[in-house]
Amino acid sequence: MHRRFHSIHERFLRHIWNNQYLSRAELHVVDGRRVRVCSPGRLNTDSGPDFLRAKVIIGDITYNGDVEIHRTTLDWLQHQHQEDPRYNRVILHVVLERSPGHADVLTLSGRTIPTLILGDFLPASIQSVWQQAILDERSRRAFTIRCADAATDLPQELVDSWLRKLAAQRLELKIRRFHERLVELARDASSFVRESAGLGEIPHTDGPPGEIPPPHEPTIRELSRRDIWDQLLYEGLLEGLGYNKNRDPFVRLARSVTLRHIRKLQAFSGRLMLEALLFGPAGLIPNPASLREEESRAYAESLDTAWRSLRHEFRGEIIHPSDWTFSPTRPFNFPSVRLAAVPYLAQAILEKDLFRTVIQTLKSGESGLRIRGVLEDALVVPGNGFWKDHVSFDHPVTGAVTPLGVSRVREILINVILPVGLLYARTFRDREVREGVLRLCDVLPPGADNHVTQTMERDLFHGRTPRRNASVHQGMLQLYWFYCIKTRCSECEIGELLRRRRGKLI
Repeated sequence: MHRRFHSIHERFLRHIWNNQYLSRAELHVVDGRRVRVCSPGRLNTDSGPDFLRAKVIIGDITYNGDVEIHRTTLDWLQHQHQEDPRYNRVILHVVLERSPGHADVLTLSGRTIPTLILGDFLPASIQSVWQQAILDERSRRAFTIRCADAATDLPQELVDSWLRKLAAQRLELKIRRFHERLVELARDASSFVRESAGLGEIPHTDGPPGEIPPPHEPTIRELSRRDIWDQLLYEGLLEGLGYNKNRDPFVRLARSVTLRHIRKLQAFSGRLMLEALLFGPAGLIPNPASLREEESRAYAESLDTAWRSLRHEFRGEIIHPSDWTFSPTRPFNFPSVRLAAVPYLAQAILEKDLFRTVIQTLKSGESGLRIRGVLEDALVVPGNGFWKDHVSFDHPVTGAVTPLGVSRVREILINVILPVGLLYARTFRDREVREGVLRLCDVLPPGADNHVTQTMERDLFHGRTPRRNASVHQGMLQLYWFYCIKTRCSECEIGELLRRRRGKLI
């Protein structure tokens, strides 16, 4: 029976698909082929398809890819997904109802996407499904943390001690990640030197003929190259500019437009050329004719002209504009305004010896507060030029714009400066740097509040554990993501205490 649905929000449709509130009847797409959902995919809260990495069997073929949800079949065209490369991996178009004059939908690559009419397979009235969805959502919120009901009187000493250990675990993971990247950079630099000197032959190996020998572990001398530490810091700073929404494209940009590229540019050009070298490969220089504001058009034209003069010499990756997330993102966190901070940071590394400033400040013997103040002053980037009152090319704002402000710098101190500083201290056995890092760690305020810390405060600690500093904040994040979500209760000191109290596993 054909049903009509009105005022149904796509958010509710995503909830139906995510929880598979569908009848037991055999599903099929509009062309009649059977459909079996092996996995609905992971809900995507950023731009792009609604569900990522889904797995469905259509007919006799298994598809792995993304799923897009709409109210009607025409929404695909109205949202212009057929012109967006992010939707090239969509394997199923799920809609609530068919539009009059329904036609197949295509990806930018020209592939036809099968359509599933969700309204044909709902097990009951839309009101009943809605009520069930609300009940399920309330149930999930009530039992986010398994031991929430039992953890009402935890010893504060145990909580503090466990969170300190977890914060150390989290920091160790960051150190290991930076170490892996440092080793890659050292190997790349060593290979570059050998190739430049004509010594690029594969060394002899006792293994089978044609077997490539394993990469060697860099020596302390190879790890002492300043350029690899500069590049490591540069990549970390750019990653920190990206938040969760744009971390990946910022890292890709840092590895595409390296400091080596920028050093070459510095020999013959100024600030505009440096901005063009960054905004061009980022794919963020708009068509000047598409901009309404005269100042924006003039700036975009200047960047475009400068980038064209550099483009023929550039060999790195050029990121597609669709890889950047502007919505849902606060305007002051737009990737364009964050990218405006990179020329300043790159010049600080190359011309003001920023890495040396970081290390010398950490080993200065000063108090943690003094170290924090010096590093904040070195990293904060004020707005200037076009970016003093813009957050994107066609988005002027009132008031001052700060491409990299104090709050984001403090997140960078936690996620970049602390692990890189400790990695340096370990590599060169520098006790003074290590002690400076620890003093800095003690005085860093907690990061921004989010749903994880709110959940932990409410359900596990019941408001009795104030986030006094960054260490407590980091410990809470580690506890949630590596223990609570993965139900590793038997490995958690809080879980072990509650198990002993109750005489059984949680």
